[in-house]
Order: sequence, then structure tokens, then C-alpha cells
Amino acid sequence: MLGSVLRLTDRALIPALFILLVGGGCAEDSRDLGNVDPPEGILERVEFVELMADIQILEGAAKIRVFSNDDVRKRLGEAYYAIFEKHGVSPAEFEKSHTWWWEHPVAMKEVLLEITEKISQIERAQKE
Repeated sequence: MLGSVLRLTDRALIPALFILLVGGGCAEDSRDLGNVDPPEGILERVEFVELMADIQILEGAAKIRVFSNDDVRKRLGEAYYAIFEKHGVSPAEFEKSHTWWWEHPVAMKEVLLEITEKISQIERAQKE
């Protein structure tokens, strides 16, 4: 009965709408790409990986309490600034880059794997 109610144009419209909705949902979003080029003002992938590896090592040291309990926050802050200085990055540049990379989850997943590999390389070098 529904088929007799729909006119020919309505029957053609339904599949067209379906294709538009399904096909339109497949539009490529740059945040879903693994190989992205960050815009100006955002750290390049290699720079970001190097910086984040150093930060992860610092945070790991803080968790196992390498720093004495007195002035932990002060020492951590100083250590962060030393890392930023080593990489020639300001805290604002780091925050902006960190936010941008996390807004690109597929690329960030790859970055995290690269950070893990970088930390493993550092550990291997220290054992030699």
C-alpha cells in the first residue's frame, strides 16, 4: 500500500537521500588521517616526538619519586622549563602543539608509538 501512495519522484528521492546521507558521512576529515602536516606554529612530528619523549621520561621520574618530596612542584616546573629550553620551545608553543596533535587522533596514535620507541632507544643506549 505504501508503494501506491508514493509517486515516482518520491521513490527516486528516497534512494538519492540515502546515498547522500551515507556517502556524505564518508567525507574525509583531516583529523582522521595518520600522515598530517601541522600548520605553521605547531611542532613538526619529529620535534613533537622528541619533546614528548623527554617529558614522558620526566613524568616517569616524578612518579617513582626521583625528586625529593620538598619542592616537588618547583623542581618539576624547573625540569619542564629545561626541557622546553633544550628543544627551543615556549610553554605556549608546547600547549598549542599538544592540543593540535591530540585533535588528530589517528596521527597522535602513531606519534605515541614513536614516543614509546624513542624512549626504548634511550633506555637501550643507557644500558650499553
